[in-house]
Amino acid sequence: MIPDINLLPKVERRPNNTKLLYILLAIIALLIFSLLVWQYFSARSSLVSIVNEEQALLAQRDQLQSQLNVYNDSKSNISLEQSVQFLDQISYHVSPLIKEILNLQPNNSFLRTYEFTEKSVTVWIDFETMNDISNYVTRLNNSDYFLDVQVSTISNFELVVESGDTAESSTNFNEQPRYTTNLTLVIDETYLSTGGEE
Repeated sequence: MIPDINLLPKVERRPNNTKLLYILLAIIALLIFSLLVWQYFSARSSLVSIVNEEQALLAQRDQLQSQLNVYNDSKSNISLEQSVQFLDQISYHVSPLIKEILNLQPNNSFLRTYEFTEKSVTVWIDFETMNDISNYVTRLNNSDYFLDVQVSTISNFELVVESGDTAESSTNFNEQPRYTTNLTLVIDETYLSTGGEE
C-alpha cells in the first residue's frame, strides 16, 4: 500500500475582496479618465473662443491703425501757409485784455489764473464779498473789450491756519469766508483788433 502524502501546501480560496478591489480601482480609473477627457474638450472649446476673440481684436487693431494713418496723412498735408493763415485768424493781443481784467478788479481781490480760448477768456478770481463779485461783473459788462460775462461758479472757502507741520482749519467767527469765482468773458474781437484803448 502506498501512503497518501501530499507535499503541496494547502491552497485556500481567496475571498472576493480582491475582485471588489479591482472593480473599485477600475471605476476610479474610469472616473479619472472621463475627468481628463472633459477637461481636454472644455480647454479646446475655450481655446477656440480665445482664438476667435484674438482675431476680432487684431481686426479692430488693424482698423484703428488704418484710421490713425489716414488721420496722420491728412494732418501732415496741412501746409505751413495754411497754418500761418489759421493762426492769423485766431490770434489776438492778450495784454490789453489782462490789463483790463486787472484794472477792473476791486481792492482785496486776487486773480488766481486765466485761460484763453479762441473767442473767450476764463478767469478764476478770489473776492472778499458777494457785492465785490456783482460790482466786478457789472464793470466787465460795461467794458468795451467784452461782449458778455458769464458767471460759471461761485464757491466760498475759509482761511487755513498752519501750525507746525500740519494745517488745521479752525472756526474763527471774526473772519468772513472768501469767495472764488469762475468767470467766462466773451471777447469783442472787432474792438480788440482796432487797438482798443491805448
